[in-house]
Amino acid sequence: MKNLFRWEYTVDTTIALIAGSVMIALSLLMIPFSGGSRIDTIMSFFLRDVLMIFGLGVVFVSKYTDKKGRQILADMGFTKRKIVLSLILDVVFAVGLAAMFMKDGMPGNTSDITNLYASLYILTAGVFEMTFIYGSLRMSFENAFGIIPSIILTSAFYSVHHAGFQPEFLHLFLVGLMYCSVFYITKNMLIIFPFFWGVGALWDVIISSDAGEGIKNIESFIFAGVIWILIIFWFAIRRIRRNKNAVENINSDNGNSYQG
Repeated sequence: MKNLFRWEYTVDTTIALIAGSVMIALSLLMIPFSGGSRIDTIMSFFLRDVLMIFGLGVVFVSKYTDKKGRQILADMGFTKRKIVLSLILDVVFAVGLAAMFMKDGMPGNTSDITNLYASLYILTAGVFEMTFIYGSLRMSFENAFGIIPSIILTSAFYSVHHAGFQPEFLHLFLVGLMYCSVFYITKNMLIIFPFFWGVGALWDVIISSDAGEGIKNIESFIFAGVIWILIIFWFAIRRIRRNKNAVENINSDNGNSYQG
């Protein structure tokens, strides 16, 4: 029962709530730039792709992990624990969801190149949802309030963070409940990503929602590429810094040994 409900509010909880609020604020700031002009495209890219997906999903999560220690990655769901079972269930749930969606047949024009552009962008955005929403926020809420409130709060943040580009709040809240609940079967992110989450996200955005029309273009493909370049650059810089610090520490230890 303690795991389901608790009250252990800490500074980390405040950080999570502030970070989640920043995510929602960035989404809301996208609303004035929902048109199709050049400035709208640039601002949407800056707000969602640079600041939200890369800034919160990669920079914030990696810096937070540095501060708290890499062991919290397992609490976020990035672990080898039950990896085989998680992957099997991921595929099983994905097949079941796809079968439910396609019970009336496959929609037309699914092979259009613009759907590929949208798919690549959606899957890139999925990295942000796994690291920041279902990983960092969910973990912080669970530590503070327990599993049940964590599922509800995470789903609420997940839903509202779509305000600037896919305002389907009740539907997305229920989607969040589904993914969060399934995650707790193994507490490994591979149980929902990439297959189960991927089927739901691709169908929801490309087939079922008008939001998909805004990313069925070459710009979305380019933006996805830019995000991955930023991610690779970010982790390359971090690796270089770690190696440099390691060398400096070794030299410092050798110097101290020599003096001794």
